[in-house]
Amino acid sequence: MSTIDLERKSLPHEPGVYFFLNNIKTIIYIGKAINLKKRVNQYFVKTNYNDPFYEQKIKELVRNIHSVEYIVTENEKEAKILENIQIKKHMPRFNVAMRDSKTYPWFGIFYSEKFPRIRIIRGPEKYSKDNQFLGPFTDKKEITRILRDLRKIFPYCSCKKRVKKQKTPCLYYQLKLCPGACIDAITEEDYMLNVKQIEMFLKGQTDELKKQINGKMKGAAQIQNFEIAAFWRDKLQAIDNSTTSQNVLLDRKENKDIVGYYKDEGQKYIAMVIIHIREGRISNKSSYPISIEDKIIQNKDIFPSILEQFYQDLTHILPDVIVIPDIYEGINLFKEILTEHKIGLKIRLPLEEEYGLLRIANKNAKVMVDQEILMEKIKKNEENQIQKALEEAKKILNLPKIPRVIEGFDISNIEGTDATGSMVYFLEGRPYNKYYRHFNIRSKSTPDDVAMMKEVIMRRYTMLIENNFTLPDLILVDGGKGQLNAGYSVLKELGIEGIPIIGLAKKFEEIFVPNEKNPIILPKNSSSLKLFQRVRDEAHRFSKRLHKKQRERRITGSVLDTFKGVGPATRNKLLKHFGSVEGIKKASYEELTKVIGKKLAETIILNLKKNYKER
Repeated sequence: MSTIDLERKSLPHEPGVYFFLNNIKTIIYIGKAINLKKRVNQYFVKTNYNDPFYEQKIKELVRNIHSVEYIVTENEKEAKILENIQIKKHMPRFNVAMRDSKTYPWFGIFYSEKFPRIRIIRGPEKYSKDNQFLGPFTDKKEITRILRDLRKIFPYCSCKKRVKKQKTPCLYYQLKLCPGACIDAITEEDYMLNVKQIEMFLKGQTDELKKQINGKMKGAAQIQNFEIAAFWRDKLQAIDNSTTSQNVLLDRKENKDIVGYYKDEGQKYIAMVIIHIREGRISNKSSYPISIEDKIIQNKDIFPSILEQFYQDLTHILPDVIVIPDIYEGINLFKEILTEHKIGLKIRLPLEEEYGLLRIANKNAKVMVDQEILMEKIKKNEENQIQKALEEAKKILNLPKIPRVIEGFDISNIEGTDATGSMVYFLEGRPYNKYYRHFNIRSKSTPDDVAMMKEVIMRRYTMLIENNFTLPDLILVDGGKGQLNAGYSVLKELGIEGIPIIGLAKKFEEIFVPNEKNPIILPKNSSSLKLFQRVRDEAHRFSKRLHKKQRERRITGSVLDTFKGVGPATRNKLLKHFGSVEGIKKASYEELTKVIGKKLAETIILNLKKNYKER
């Protein structure tokens, strides 16, 4: 009897969570069961399913199972919660899993700090539980806009690090977007009031917030403190302006979520769209497209699976009502889990007045699925085009193999000054930025693109040979015969002239090949020509980027920038204190030490002496 048969036949008749592992001990599927032994053995019994897609996936899963592990729980409810946690943790291949919420943006209010900062963050589990996190959201642009508008009403600190005492405030303080906690421009009590009001707004409690502010305004007016009353009046008007664009949809100002859902007929993609209504207004929309192409799940279980995963991650900000399109088996257990966090929470079908919103949610879900299908089609067409271009390049240039790796070179300079070279790396017809390289030209300071190209190619392939790295399948240089011959001569010198090399001249888009008098001229719509142009243009763009930096550094820089160990911060500190390089030169060792320390003071003195001697 095989190991897997022994494991499944010895499983307990208990509720719990089971894990299927493949031959390299990777978890490929996680499920829950009221009875572990019965549920796991069902996978290995030959059964005909009504859904041929599901049957095919089950067979593929079983072929990959090499062992079974499990965790026994007290009851089905515990198993359901544990299953969700484990799927999020391991993200198995065959499970339908929503993208982990840590990849989505959240509002973070850092209550663990004296002056709580408010920031957009990802991965709230990395932070202290004393903080407040609202989310996740799918549209970062929208929540960035909300915070941007909100800080005009309630200024807050958004520093990257916790607030510390500073001599001068940040630019946001000058713009009246930060209350200046770092310079004691606001008390801790007043700052905390701002933060609490922001939290109320973000939670959709705008009516309660306006009620509080209105009370403060009237209270100040009664004691004839009209300046304070006007302050609160302006805030009240700002909140009204920020919420008037949201249409009141229902007479009852409930906090509810309307859940829409769509699955394509090909069973490749599904989408869930949730319209969040807070105090009777649409406050946000969450959209989740998910691929189910190789997932082990029956049609009837897809919607419950993603719905439950979503809400079990949001137990701290649950609405009062969740409106769903259909009631499914097991919903009472799910409701029981949620009501532990939100007493009185309802999960129900839409009322008559809510069907319009449900249709909108369903339509949005359908549009998302259609978009996913279209994107997949576009990607496939693009891959076919790239493959066609690579095969065409092999044929036209008579290459020994398809050029999987292409390296492109370009030179950028103005009359020989600030000369730089670039090398871009294309893998399977696509740019692979990780292997891009910049070169500062060392050999020439006069305009000589051919000699500069020779230097760059020599440095690149000497390094590859010395380190025994893989050589490219094709080299492309930006230029005509001169640049091509320079590159080819280097390859001969290094003994690697077998690597194909071509030059692409921009004026007529001619392709030059070594030892061939006439260039190759391809039709403008040629796939391979478009690929070569893309490599050439990318090399040119990358080269210009470094050249521009070099030129700016030379024009706006200081002699201090050339000193090893002296960065922009040290340079600025010295110039601010001494006024100029001449002032630094006149300063004593003791004066320099007070500003930048002993070690840097010695570096500055030695380099300045050396620099002025050379002059």
